[in-house]
Amino acid sequence: MMVKTETLKAGCKLTKDVYSKSVKPLMKAGTVLNATHIAFLKAFLIEQVEVDRLMPGIVKNPVEKKEVRETAKPSKKSSEPKQSFSPLDQKYWQSVKAYQVFFANWQSGASVSIGDFRSAMMPLIMDLVEDPMWLASFLVRHGRVENLADRSVTFGLLSAFFAKRSNYSTGDTVQFGLAGMLADCGLSKLPPSLLNKKDAYVGSERALYERHAVDSYKMLKGLQTLKNETVIAVVQHHEREDGSGFPLNIKGDQLSLNGKMLMICDSFLDHMSKSRSGNVLSALDTLREFSYGKLSRYLLDKFCYELMTLFIGMTIQLSDGQTGEITFIPTKEPTRPMIHLANNEVISLAENRNVTIERFM
Repeated sequence: MMVKTETLKAGCKLTKDVYSKSVKPLMKAGTVLNATHIAFLKAFLIEQVEVDRLMPGIVKNPVEKKEVRETAKPSKKSSEPKQSFSPLDQKYWQSVKAYQVFFANWQSGASVSIGDFRSAMMPLIMDLVEDPMWLASFLVRHGRVENLADRSVTFGLLSAFFAKRSNYSTGDTVQFGLAGMLADCGLSKLPPSLLNKKDAYVGSERALYERHAVDSYKMLKGLQTLKNETVIAVVQHHEREDGSGFPLNIKGDQLSLNGKMLMICDSFLDHMSKSRSGNVLSALDTLREFSYGKLSRYLLDKFCYELMTLFIGMTIQLSDGQTGEITFIPTKEPTRPMIHLANNEVISLAENRNVTIERFM
């Protein structure tokens, strides 16, 4: 029985293989669908599939169901407020769920199917390119990144944004976004006990963890559609300008431009995770403060500036209790903008260093 993907419920069983753009099936016949499978199908924009039976709540014709629902009496439950997500929010979380499926496959020994991965993630990357303001809203609302799939997808979006604002072509922007999303695919080779460890890695554990950058490189090397410079950037995303990074301990003049850009996006997410509140502005501020000599200052200031411009016009509360609107981002100190206060005064946070942005209103 052919049904629309949007009407699927957990428990349905596929009767035919499902294909995307790869010659290999995305899902095989006989798969009993769960919530993750359904999210995966939606992420790949699969519109309909064949199943052996309809579960309760699934309808053959959603239009007919809609007409019945409109004539039915409203229930008390339907009047309760529901959390609303924008189409881009929904696409983001579908991509996160799809990443979880990919990662589980890599843990089982599967190779990276770059065609399938690109098909799943490219719609989100392209929407971000068209609507970069969503990224600002998302970072403010989302706060701390809690898990690897969430982090990897966000890493890719930040990378694509940075590439686009650096005048990369659309094709190279997509490449760079995929590089960010795949940079930590090598973590799939870590023992689960280490992958889920909350404490810092020590001794041999640290050596195993640092090897993931090389494992990512090996998993991606030679894949069609991924350029060599993209794969090189992946293996370099934990290096540092002063040679204190890993896995090769190489210095600034040996690092590629793309590698340096990925380093900045990755470091920003680290600071977001360390921030108790997940405050994006606080993370940018501490990133600039504690990365001296470790990240390219020019590229870091550009990244901070381009990201901060997305917040122009947003209402904030300062650490002294005053409220106002971000109006101007200085290029030399992008994390210390000018604020138009509610009392019509304009102050520069670069000149008032004891005042910081506490939160968005």
